Amino acid sequence: MGKRIFGAIFAMLLVATTMAQQGSVIKEIVVQGNQNVRTDAILLAMRTKVGQPYVQSTLDQDRKALEDLGFFQAVDVRAVPLDAQNYQILVNVSEFPLIKEIRVVGNTVVSTEEILKAITLQQGQVFNLRSETTSVQAIQQLYTSKGYFALVEDSGPLEESPGTISFSIRELTVNTISIQGNTRTRDRVIARLIKTKEGEPFNRDIWREDLVRIHSTGWFEPDSLEPQMLETEELGKVDLLIKLKEARTGQFNVGLQLDPRSSLAGLLRLSDTNFRGTGQGVGIDFLQGTRGGGASIDVDYSNPWIDNKDTALNVSVYSRIIYRFTGSAFGGDSNPIFDDDNRYFERRTGGTVGLSRPIGRHTSAFISGRFENIDTRDVSTSASDAFVQQDGDVGLIAFGAIRNRRDVNTDPSRGDWLRLSIEPGYSNITRVGGAASDESILGSNTFLRTNLEYRTYFSPQPPRPIEELDAPRRVIAVRVRVGSIMGNVPFFEQFFAGGSDTLRGYPEDRFWGRNMLLTSLEYRHPLQRAFSLIGFVDYGGAWGGYGSVREFSQSDRFKLHLGYGVGLSFRIQSLGQIRLDFGINESGGSRTHFLIGTSF
Repeated sequence: MGKRIFGAIFAMLLVATTMAQQGSVIKEIVVQGNQNVRTDAILLAMRTKVGQPYVQSTLDQDRKALEDLGFFQAVDVRAVPLDAQNYQILVNVSEFPLIKEIRVVGNTVVSTEEILKAITLQQGQVFNLRSETTSVQAIQQLYTSKGYFALVEDSGPLEESPGTISFSIRELTVNTISIQGNTRTRDRVIARLIKTKEGEPFNRDIWREDLVRIHSTGWFEPDSLEPQMLETEELGKVDLLIKLKEARTGQFNVGLQLDPRSSLAGLLRLSDTNFRGTGQGVGIDFLQGTRGGGASIDVDYSNPWIDNKDTALNVSVYSRIIYRFTGSAFGGDSNPIFDDDNRYFERRTGGTVGLSRPIGRHTSAFISGRFENIDTRDVSTSASDAFVQQDGDVGLIAFGAIRNRRDVNTDPSRGDWLRLSIEPGYSNITRVGGAASDESILGSNTFLRTNLEYRTYFSPQPPRPIEELDAPRRVIAVRVRVGSIMGNVPFFEQFFAGGSDTLRGYPEDRFWGRNMLLTSLEYRHPLQRAFSLIGFVDYGGAWGGYGSVREFSQSDRFKLHLGYGVGLSFRIQSLGQIRLDFGINESGGSRTHFLIGTSF
């Protein structure tokens, strides 16, 4: 019974108080303590207005609203009675200091200037708690956008200098990098592939590129790459671990090979792309064709690091047989195995040497040289229009740059690739004959060839996880190649279009000239992990060079040709990609092309 009486009395008092407040009127609102924040801005944030009834709960809400503005260290809002019915609202605020200086400490990979542009706090303004929070978030997002990770450990006015705002940043750094599973490849060789360094800030994008670089060597089993990020006892540091498994890099192959010109040949190949675990490549190829002409021999050597600036060296010495205008390889109707009158070949003996060096995260510069002696053999003098003879020496030096931003080099699904080269050349032709027997090429001549090639890749599927860089993806691939030659150039140093790598549906080297434009579009659809169906369209050509040979008519002016078809791609561990394309040309003819490796 006592509790009920007490409750009733309390309710009556509450009603009476509320009725008394509702009968009270706010006569004025006085704001004190603000120096930089305008009074009208403070009044605008309050629900209490002059002339309204005094309600304490509304004042409580006003105090919270003013605190939420973020400009004040302390806020006090209270009602002061003027008489029985009228009240004065007194608002006392204590502002944060005016910002005179903003200090950023602990940042190494993101500049202070970038951070100051990203944050909302600015000099000359009153420090604001809300802006501090958004500024901290902006700093962390800025780091993330660049691939780094950072924690803003402390922020706000300094105690000894309230007008100085400080942001203390702790960047995530690499503590150790460990490699497990390499039994043949030396640790220092793998370390040359890794641009992420111990003691430096960790960058997820650079780390991914490191792992892709390791994967692209082919020295390790693709599915064995297992990177891990391990926490350490020290805040802001991480241990990196790479688990992998060695792949077989040495090969000894004996068998038959079908080259892009449909020449069946016996093959003997001895190579190692990771010789004695040093990352160096060595190889010897011996090829004996069924068309005669002798054997082709190639000896190759590569070293990805000849100095501490990652300069790479590639050297090749060779003596090769190249068949021209014979059999189905060039669109002719004769069979070179049975028709000796229409069979001839070139022996090209010489070598190449090239150097390349990174000049940026994705870009490298290169210089290379090539010298060859050309000797045309087995020529039938009774059919002078069936061959081209320009024997002598040819040498070129190529200068250029390559930018590679593909996700995976061997089978890209994202990114792009750009190559630009300028190639001054020299020729000393001593003997000419056949359809291109223009004697103006005799003797010493110079020429200048320029090339530009661009490739880009798109996929509607998510990026490949780092543990599955060989995961199949639906890909749209585009390639554009442009070239031009100035000067007196030998026949076989022109641009050629036609065949498995340029215009499918046409014979190898069907079109030639001093100018070239080639475009290709492919849609690659995986059917299984190592098996894909491909649709393609090629459009391009070469023009403005030597005249026609046999039925292979040429154009002096800009003229492009269309080819399209379907293909199959197989991935074999020991050989990589193998392509089989069926192309149809603009005249309705068709052709099957065989290629080891991707088209682009």
